Amino acid sequence: MRLDRRADWTATAASPVGLGFRGRLDPTHSDEFWPYDALGPRIWTHRDNERAPERPLVFVLQTTEDEMEQRRPQAWMARAVVHRRPGELREVRVRGPSKARVPLFFGPPIVFEQGGHLLELVVDDEGTSRPVSDGLMIRS
Repeated sequence: MRLDRRADWTATAASPVGLGFRGRLDPTHSDEFWPYDALGPRIWTHRDNERAPERPLVFVLQTTEDEMEQRRPQAWMARAVVHRRPGELREVRVRGPSKARVPLFFGPPIVFEQGGHLLELVVDDEGTSRPVSDGLMIRS
């Protein structure tokens, strides 16, 4: 998966950021991903991992519909807008030279910003951003 390039991102310019999803790929987009199953479960990795390593790594951990239903919050979008829980992820901000190509998904919005590599997880819009590492910040 060439994670060595991402680990040495300051020298390779590959993105140290990754976006992981659970579920099944829409068949119309499956040719944009390749399957990796050496670890057991099938992981679909976006072909940009090789073609455009400056973009964030995007992968989908394949799960069954039953597994998705067990984990999916009921009425996610309605709750996200009206009934936010304390500590719930509100938005994912990804900064880099090139936008990630993400599959269709349910969850908090992903906002792309042009610039140096950074992943910011927004838990509270009014909060203060705190660095966790060189490429990760949490706003809470």
